[in-house]
Amino acid sequence: MKKILLIVMFISGVLYAQNEAYDALNVLEPLIGKWQIKEMSYGFFEGLPDNTEMVTSNEYKWITEKSAILETWEAYTTDGKQKINHGSILYYLDPATKSIRTKHFGYDGKVYWTGNGRIENRKNSLAVHIEELTINGTHTAYTNEIRIINNDTYQSQFVNINQGGKPIEDHPNRNFKRVK
Repeated sequence: MKKILLIVMFISGVLYAQNEAYDALNVLEPLIGKWQIKEMSYGFFEGLPDNTEMVTSNEYKWITEKSAILETWEAYTTDGKQKINHGSILYYLDPATKSIRTKHFGYDGKVYWTGNGRIENRKNSLAVHIEELTINGTHTAYTNEIRIINNDTYQSQFVNINQGGKPIEDHPNRNFKRVK
């Protein structure tokens, strides 16, 4: 009888912990799926060309039994011959702060970068506050404001961009369309 009680208590504890992460990350649930946009590249990130027409594909998916979300993306020129960039962001619940944190990594052209951030849940949007560092030492801090427009469209905009201590103009809104 004691063994059964211990097993039930253990399983309940594991499920409770999984629910905490899921409940916190649930604000990202509308993004789960595959998305795409045809856009012009923005050269303020080291390694990216400026004003090159490209197709960017994003995917958000639950991982590790809905205790984290993984976003991956890749962008190619519209003819598909040249990869512009690719990367990943891991969204997870930080037990110390009880907030959603992010870990980023990828390539812009041939320039490797990593970063981290945190999510602020606003009334009509999510603000992902990000700091990134390239292999060459370029430090960039910015906010990605994400708004769910409807089930098939979300909007993303890079704002409050600061690179190497210098402010950069906000990036235009980008409207991603659901493809799956």
